[in-house]
Amino acid sequence: MLEPRDTIHVLRSLRWPLAAVIGLVFALVRLVETFFIRGAFSLPLRDALDPLFWGGLAGGAIWVVLSWAASQEYRRRTNETAMLSELRRSTIRLEQLYELNQRIASSATLDEVLDYAITLPARLIGATAAALVLYDEQGHPILMRSVGMSREVLQTARASFGLLPTPPDLGSPQLFTNPSRHTAVVTLPLAEGEDAPVGWIEAYLSNLHLPDERIADDRLSAESATLLITVAGELAEAVQGSRRRARSIASVAVLEQAIMAERTRIARDLHDGVAQSLAFMRMRIDLWEEWLEHDPQRLSEEFRNLKANLRRQIEELRRAIFALRPFELSQLGFSGAMRRFVDEFADQQGWDLQLDLTDLPPDLSPALELAAFRFVQEGLNNAAKHAQPHTVTVILHQIDAGLQIIVRDDGLGFNPGENDSRSGTHLGLRQMRERAAALDGRVTVISRPGAGTELRVWLPLWA
Repeated sequence: MLEPRDTIHVLRSLRWPLAAVIGLVFALVRLVETFFIRGAFSLPLRDALDPLFWGGLAGGAIWVVLSWAASQEYRRRTNETAMLSELRRSTIRLEQLYELNQRIASSATLDEVLDYAITLPARLIGATAAALVLYDEQGHPILMRSVGMSREVLQTARASFGLLPTPPDLGSPQLFTNPSRHTAVVTLPLAEGEDAPVGWIEAYLSNLHLPDERIADDRLSAESATLLITVAGELAEAVQGSRRRARSIASVAVLEQAIMAERTRIARDLHDGVAQSLAFMRMRIDLWEEWLEHDPQRLSEEFRNLKANLRRQIEELRRAIFALRPFELSQLGFSGAMRRFVDEFADQQGWDLQLDLTDLPPDLSPALELAAFRFVQEGLNNAAKHAQPHTVTVILHQIDAGLQIIVRDDGLGFNPGENDSRSGTHLGLRQMRERAAALDGRVTVISRPGAGTELRVWLPLWA
């Protein structure tokens, strides 16, 4: 079976011989026909030329038909070749995107994503060197990876193309050429859709033979640009996903640390409070055996002190048990759970309570809800242990794009500067400051002896 290319060659090579043979045969047949009808010696010149005319016409028709058939076959062959080439390119693009998705899905850290991303410029557009830059949390560009050239050479190349401190246009892939050095660089912004880019890739090309400074390299055709944009979107999503996972892991670590600190605080309170008091009372009981016989009046006073001490320790145990109860956020919602928690705490302590949640920001994140509960809990615990108040006020409201938490009491008060400087005093305040700093917030304590205490905590809503 002939290949399409062989068919075209046969049609083109045979069109002249076939046209000549068929034209000659047609002319001879016409000549013989005329001879038998009129006789050979009675033919006029016009009748003698008539067979030659029809023979030439028949040959020309055959040549035209064969030429048309050859051109049609060539056009069909060209279309098939173009379709196969496009199909081959589409298959390669799909394989590259599939590999990209697989590698991203299997990458557990941002470093793995970046290690793979820096290899793509050479594979996609034949780059001889590449650099990958990401923005940090403050929006400063940081060079994360580079291959194919040293950092010193890279800085020189970036300066020569005007890419410092950032490329002039990060809206789409751009090609900047330098014909004098036969080099060019493609900048590929890493962005998800219409979002602002999280960084960019610089792919350096060489051995270009460009006549001028026009953007004319076939490695940045519309097809290549589309593929690059798709790859850039996948990489940007992977970078953002890796950063979110890292923040989630960090927040889990902070949460675990907060849980451990809370357990340590409760254990310390029980040891220093209830355990020490019970041990002291056990030692006093040893003296009561002697007082039963020699000093019964003194024993009566001891019983009154014992009852008061036991009452205090029972309150301390109840406060510790109450602090261990889980927050009912899923059943009551943040506002409902906060109201129930504060009401029960105040009722347990016998306080007059003033609670204000009227200006509470909507749609608080789970991290902010949990942090707010912890700060209110710690503020109430400090008031119960140290302040001996009659009235406690709890306010949560929005101010300066953040959530402000206020716990105020009319108790004994203290000097924050003196207490903070003493070892082991108000460790809870230090832990609150550390927890607020982890959320980019701040803690302020306003107090003086005899004038009560006010705890203010501010947390940004985006925390």
